Amino acid sequence: MDPLLQIFSAGASCRRSQNRMWIGLSLLVIFCPGCGGSANSSTATESVSSTAGTAELSANQAEAGTSNSDGTNGKSAAATVKHGRGEVWVDEKGQKWFGDVPLDAFFDQPYAVASDVTPLAGNAAITAVVSNLGSTDVPDPTMTEPPFKAPETETTPPPAGGDSWGDLISEVELDNEVKAIRNFLNENLQSVSNYNASMLMIPPKAATLAALAGVAIEHPNSVSWKADAKYVRDLGKQMNAETLRSGPKDQKRILELYEAMSDTLNRSRPAGLAEPPESDGFAEASEMRLLMHRMDEAEKRMKTEAGTDTALTSRKEMVAHEAALMATLAKIVTLPGYGYEDDPKFTGYAKTVVEAAMAIKGAAEGNDFATYELALTKVSTTCSNCHSDYKNN
Repeated sequence: MDPLLQIFSAGASCRRSQNRMWIGLSLLVIFCPGCGGSANSSTATESVSSTAGTAELSANQAEAGTSNSDGTNGKSAAATVKHGRGEVWVDEKGQKWFGDVPLDAFFDQPYAVASDVTPLAGNAAITAVVSNLGSTDVPDPTMTEPPFKAPETETTPPPAGGDSWGDLISEVELDNEVKAIRNFLNENLQSVSNYNASMLMIPPKAATLAALAGVAIEHPNSVSWKADAKYVRDLGKQMNAETLRSGPKDQKRILELYEAMSDTLNRSRPAGLAEPPESDGFAEASEMRLLMHRMDEAEKRMKTEAGTDTALTSRKEMVAHEAALMATLAKIVTLPGYGYEDDPKFTGYAKTVVEAAMAIKGAAEGNDFATYELALTKVSTTCSNCHSDYKNN
């Protein structure tokens, strides 16, 4: 071979080797982007790719009869054209690309692959759990809650029913009513004329006195004459033992009973005073009709003397006293001996009066005229209905 031809052939082979080296280096840079796909890495890759493309073009121009396609990597010249990262394109061989990555590197149905929960062989425990689940079932976490435990509370006695003697009337209110009755009798029994003028008012006063003496016996708090309360009750009972008539005879009899009662209240009980019967109770000492007369007197007095907001404010002590007395007498008439303790209708009326009377007392103490007026009306309508149902009894 001609020496000159040998030198030219050797030079051509050397250039082809250099060209292949540059092309391989370019591909390596393209498929190995920088960490995180940052802008600096992308710029560097594009720069190297551009340099590689220039070197390849120069080598191909120098090599006569050489094909534009590179037989080593099978990638066409179109692959060297810059494509976007999210661009889908096809080279001249029909290969689909997604940016610079072959499309066949992705799964055809990625969601189906991701949802495939088929366990790997050899894990029987997981296989059993998965096989028991439906296609859309999600196992609920097991939550174990401690059993409910009621809060511990101290044992306390049940609250009072609200109608005990101490709830209805205080010992002070009770004693004040007895004093009022005592003063009334003292003023109207000193002469026959006074007695005759007040004769019809004496029986309700005496019956109320006897009833309150019975309450004093059972009241949780003490009055000064509690030890002699049974004698006071018996003296009030004797005042109504006979129907009163005008004239000196009954005036003298009632006066003598009053004086014995007054001495007993002063803790100077007369020596010859008879012992009261042990069997006596409220019904034996106080007639229901006379107690209801006193209840009616209380209602009328409240309406007359405390019929306005201003009057209630100035007379609230009187109203509270009358309401307490009304509630107490309303309870007494439901006790055994009067004959209505087993009558739910009658006891219902009485209970309503008790509750309304206590509402009156509370309203008076709180200067609440609206509540006072409403409760007083309740008393009136209840008493009217009761009298209508039991007027023949």
